Amino acid sequence: MYCKNCGTELPEGTRFCTHCGTDQNTTRPVCSVPDRPNTNLILAILVTLCCCVPFGIVGIVYASRVDSAWNTGHYEDARKFSKLARNWSLWGIALTILIYVLYIILLVAGVSWAMWWDSCDTFFAGLI
Repeated sequence: MYCKNCGTELPEGTRFCTHCGTDQNTTRPVCSVPDRPNTNLILAILVTLCCCVPFGIVGIVYASRVDSAWNTGHYEDARKFSKLARNWSLWGIALTILIYVLYIILLVAGVSWAMWWDSCDTFFAGLI
């Protein structure tokens, strides 16, 4: 007979495992491990390479902490690091989009102002 939880070989009819203490008569596991969170490392790397380097680097740092926290049994910390890596990466994308939109607005405003200025010069030149 083997333990249902850890797999240790036990004498036949043993109620509790001598290694982990699990009750062999129960059918449900004593401790369930939650699902492993996504590290979001690929997203953080893409943000670093394509968009916003500072936000991407912070995202990479948090993404690299997810697996080490998970492997040491700190499941809540792993989830927190995963969420922080995702949030920093998404903020980097949002900031980059905002900068490009502002750049285009300023470019259009500058061109419009330059065209207006040229039309004023020709208008005043005709008056003189």
